[in-house]
Amino acid sequence: MHSGKIVLVSTSGYVASRDDPLLRELIESQIELFCALGVDAEKWEDALDWMCMGADGSEATFITTTSHPGESEAEVIEFARSFSTERSHEVEVIRV
Repeated sequence: MHSGKIVLVSTSGYVASRDDPLLRELIESQIELFCALGVDAEKWEDALDWMCMGADGSEATFITTTSHPGESEAEVIEFARSFSTERSHEVEVIRV
């Protein structure tokens, strides 16, 4: 089970065949916030957004997603800490 606030730090870039299982796991954990930074930050954000869509194009699951190209890890962690969610969560950092 994951925290409801995720900061994903990517050094290897997004590869669907390798990384989609992690994104599905985050959805199943009912996270509320996903912040991506590093290599392919925007691709990570887009991939999670697409996974949250229902077959009919509706939003099956809502997760706030953000990408932070050019920002430091400390800045993104502070952003996540201060971001308001329904439930209180610690920020979990995942490095890939």
